[in-house]
Amino acid sequence: MPAAAPSSLPSFDQGRWVDAAPFRAHLRYLCSSTGLPWQVVALHAGLTLRHADVLLHGRRGRPLRRLPRPAAQLLWQVDVAGLRALQRTTQPSEPTSSRLSAALARGMTPRHLCRVMRWSPARLTAVLGGEARRVSAVDALRARALTEALDRISEDPPVVVACAA
Repeated sequence: MPAAAPSSLPSFDQGRWVDAAPFRAHLRYLCSSTGLPWQVVALHAGLTLRHADVLLHGRRGRPLRRLPRPAAQLLWQVDVAGLRALQRTTQPSEPTSSRLSAALARGMTPRHLCRVMRWSPARLTAVLGGEARRVSAVDALRARALTEALDRISEDPPVVVACAA
């Protein structure tokens, strides 16, 4: 059984920042109610993956206490019905195909892509080969989240641990 929706609308009256807790609860509620990963919900809301990741998981082991008001407002506008409708909404497959092709070129295996996209190998082949002309909006957001995560990994410099001789 999904968690209950946050009960009251937070106030957006003052300042650039709002308390992060109600929005963290709202994001968790949306994910548990729809079964969608937080990355898909965040991108649909217009948040960056980095903002949503810090909202959910904190920074340096500490929960995020404040959230920029514009990000909070974007997230608060998302509801369960809108997210469920994404699965029934389709769009051209070409941008998704391009993103998945780029992920393959970066070393991801087709098996991993199938797992991330929750597709069969036949579906992946059809999308990559151009036989599938449309994908769900959820699938498009999953592919976008994947490529943004890969971009983020490649931007972050690797951690080098020096060993004393």
